[in-house]
Amino acid sequence: MMLKKILRYLTSFVTISAMTFGIIVSYAPVGADELTVDDIKDRIEQIKQENEERRNELQQIEGDISESKEDLNKAAALLYEQQDLVDYYNNLVYYKNEDIKALQSEIDGLTEDIEKKDQAIQTAQADIDKLDKENQENLEKFAQIIRVMYTTGSSDMFSVLAGSADFYDLMINSEVVGKISEQNLEFMNKLTADMKKLESDKKQLETDKADLEADKVKLDDKMSVMLTEKAELDEMAANAKAAEATLQADYNKYYNDVADLEYRQSSIEYEISVSEADIEAYEEQIKEIIKQQTNPEKEYQDGEWYWPVPGRSYISCNFGWDYDFGRYHKGIDVGDAGIMGDNVLASKAGTVIVAETSYIPGYSYGMYVVVDHGGGYTTTYAHLSDVYVYVGQEVEQGEYLGAVGSTGFSTGPHLHFEIRIDGEPVNPFNYVSMA
Repeated sequence: MMLKKILRYLTSFVTISAMTFGIIVSYAPVGADELTVDDIKDRIEQIKQENEERRNELQQIEGDISESKEDLNKAAALLYEQQDLVDYYNNLVYYKNEDIKALQSEIDGLTEDIEKKDQAIQTAQADIDKLDKENQENLEKFAQIIRVMYTTGSSDMFSVLAGSADFYDLMINSEVVGKISEQNLEFMNKLTADMKKLESDKKQLETDKADLEADKVKLDDKMSVMLTEKAELDEMAANAKAAEATLQADYNKYYNDVADLEYRQSSIEYEISVSEADIEAYEEQIKEIIKQQTNPEKEYQDGEWYWPVPGRSYISCNFGWDYDFGRYHKGIDVGDAGIMGDNVLASKAGTVIVAETSYIPGYSYGMYVVVDHGGGYTTTYAHLSDVYVYVGQEVEQGEYLGAVGSTGFSTGPHLHFEIRIDGEPVNPFNYVSMA
């Protein structure tokens, strides 16, 4: 985002520089021998009209910037909320994965236990089979003993057979015991006990295995539920991420809109500042032409200078550097309360060489009058609300030239009064005194 902003500013600088060059080329003042005062005024008027259009566009842009910033702030708020929601879902997915890992570990443990139980059952079964084989071998030996007893006609044989439930019972019958060696009897008893123990252990293992398998089924069911929940969370997280991407695109659009508008705003403001500098240059050119048009043979009348607005003494801006507007002020501003419409009189007798009655609000001197007093002296009376004289008219000292106003570049009713010698402005207070 920062890189995009830097590139935008670099592009703005290059573009503005190109526009500036175009403006200077288009409106750069030419020599007085090429243009008349009216030609220059027409050029100034053209620039003023263009600047008026620029200012109108600036007003529209300012409104558009305000709206776009509101949209940008709303988009940012929605984006931040969505990002929080994405983080929330991602956290849910993360912890669900952790639960699944833990459950899978538990299932894996049960599976391992079941496999161990199953292996133990198989081992027990193998041991039972082995003992059973040994038992069968011993039974065969025992059967041989019985066969011998039978063939020898033992008197107890038939009573033993009749009273025994099975071979094992027969084996331990007290009357048969005496016929079998003590060693064989102990072996048979141990073999029988081992088989019964193995059968019991095997049944317990099978029971444990069944319990483990039942527990595993429950965990498998729980895993199935968890996987379903995770799939739902994944979908919600994906939807939230998609919504975030849409909101991010909206935010980027409004951000770019604001940046483009601000760039256009700065470009127009720069165009205006450059063109206003051109206006000042043209006005200086007009003054130079006016200076050349003054009658060098006209005699300058010595004597006092009249205060141009009798009865008014408040000076709103003095001659010299104006710190409020950051410029050099070429005259003095007389601006008492209620001064609007007061008559402005000629400070000395002379010939009217400028009587400007057309203007665009917010620009330059507005309506103004310039009087040539001879000897290189001229006076200027600016921002008038009305002009009473015409170019070429001879006026007497104290004769009314117009009325105080607020035309042109003015923040309120006042008279801008200048005295120039050979075209150079001087401090009026060196010549006039308040009356």
